[in-house]
Amino acid sequence: MTKPKSKPKSKHKGPVLAAILTALLAGGSLGGYKVVQDKSADIFESSVHHVMQVVDGDTLDIEVERRIRLLGIDAPERGTCYFEESRAALKALVEGKDVRIEKDVTGADRYDRLLRYLYLPSERSEEDDIFVDQWLVEQGYARVQSIAPDTRYHDLLARAEAGARAAKRGMWSSACKYLAEYQSAVSLRERGSEPPSASCIIKGNISEKGYGKQYFLEGCPNYNRIKVDPRKGEAFFCTEAAATSAGFTRSASCDTTF
Repeated sequence: MTKPKSKPKSKHKGPVLAAILTALLAGGSLGGYKVVQDKSADIFESSVHHVMQVVDGDTLDIEVERRIRLLGIDAPERGTCYFEESRAALKALVEGKDVRIEKDVTGADRYDRLLRYLYLPSERSEEDDIFVDQWLVEQGYARVQSIAPDTRYHDLLARAEAGARAAKRGMWSSACKYLAEYQSAVSLRERGSEPPSASCIIKGNISEKGYGKQYFLEGCPNYNRIKVDPRKGEAFFCTEAAATSAGFTRSASCDTTF
């Protein structure tokens, strides 16, 4: 009985498959999906923009009719102490000039304002660009307001604010009550960090870095570093059940200890 001849293996199978895959990729299709490359967003972020007008101490309009809200800071509102000075300072610094922008995580707020950090390029190559957000805080024209997840420069801006407060510059001067309000808030926070009783020492913390509402037991990593601020909705709890009922979840870091 003669055995049937086996089908010869194609020597061109590998090259043929490679050619087909290359054609699919070149055509922008693979597995039913079309590959779309939109570089307009990258171009917008990397471009230099012209400041048309300054709205207030932390808001401005650029040439593409888009409003930008500066990230990480908060300038005095209209009708409050140091509003005019803050607005005038930003106006003198950037209005009518070309600037660069930098995105953190969030693209825009509920008012459709772009959320960006702002830089004023130096006219001389050997000099540093001006980080506008930091400059405003250093000079006392704005305070720090870092909201998760946009906290890239929180530490830098916090140091700038501490220097402005210590020197009583701008809004921290005796002309306004911001310094007294800040000191009062610190005092309240420190008082609130004391547990109501020796049996109620579970700390309920609301993270500024996007981790949500968590509670920490004594002995958990960083327990001693955590401050409870009642103004933010943080609190001490006597039992884990009470913390859970208030919407807090046990920190995963505690599981490495208990």
